Amino acid sequence: MDSLTHIVLGAATGQVVLGKEVGNKSLFWGAIAGSLPDFDAIFTPFIEPVSSLLFHRGPSHSLLFALIIAPIFGYLVHRIHKVSSITKWTGLFLLSIVMHSTIDIFNTYGTALLWPFSNVRLAFDSLGIIDLFLIIPILTLAILMVFKPQLSLARQKIASSILIFTLAFVLFSIGNKQLIEHRVKQQLKKASLDYNHIKTAPLPLTNFLWLFLVEDSSGYNYGYIGNFDEKDVLIRYIPRNHELLGNYAQNDEILKLIRFTKGFYTVKQFEDPSLWLYDLRFGSMAFESDDWYVFSFKLDGNPNSPSVSRAHPNRSFGIKTIKDYWHRLFNS
Repeated sequence: MDSLTHIVLGAATGQVVLGKEVGNKSLFWGAIAGSLPDFDAIFTPFIEPVSSLLFHRGPSHSLLFALIIAPIFGYLVHRIHKVSSITKWTGLFLLSIVMHSTIDIFNTYGTALLWPFSNVRLAFDSLGIIDLFLIIPILTLAILMVFKPQLSLARQKIASSILIFTLAFVLFSIGNKQLIEHRVKQQLKKASLDYNHIKTAPLPLTNFLWLFLVEDSSGYNYGYIGNFDEKDVLIRYIPRNHELLGNYAQNDEILKLIRFTKGFYTVKQFEDPSLWLYDLRFGSMAFESDDWYVFSFKLDGNPNSPSVSRAHPNRSFGIKTIKDYWHRLFNS
């Protein structure tokens, strides 16, 4: 999720755990605790591109990280403020960190929650990185909470409401994903399209507009489908072009990159000899663009030790994009 969502959830968790004892300190340290796992982003620029993909939301988002870091911060914060107990401060950090890592599971990027016992990245693909229908309500409640008396019962109730609303929204997103996938299968049946796997993921900003990828033996049918669509959606096709990789396909770094995409990728070659590998799992707000890929990797050099560089994502964010997005969302 976005940083603001994690800050709000961390502050709300801090308020529930220690708000009646330490007041605003619980909000502050809860917000810090809720942000701690994402501090791995500080190190990713210094790591080569493929490894940095797996490092982000890797060890710092694991349960082991939470179990190690929470007691350390619990002890340090207790020494700073000398209020409440080390146990309660540790509980605040543990719950806030675990809350962060758990909700990130519902994004497409996923998290290595079980590291180092498993490198599998858990990803349920039911929440966008940013969802305005989640962040606006909980941020509004958080602002209201701050203006309530520090040790009041009202603060506790508002903080609890933030956490309950978030849980309800996550559950809604899971149910909505099932509904979207059912509608995609109906469209595929109507179009007489065979497939091996279906992947759906919400676009940025809302849970009511989704990208779908339908894998067959040589590529993917894809398109965008929304909760408010009344007509059949436009389905396009993009080939995987795996054969273009040639000897690159045997290299460990390239295999690692393909595993990161979970098999949903396409390869392209332009005028220069370089190859481009695109991760297809992350939808763009540029619906009609042929260059909608968020994760793009340029492959160069010797196939035995290729050079892999990552291009900046094409997020296609602007006034026109927002207008097109709004019209597409409500099918107007």
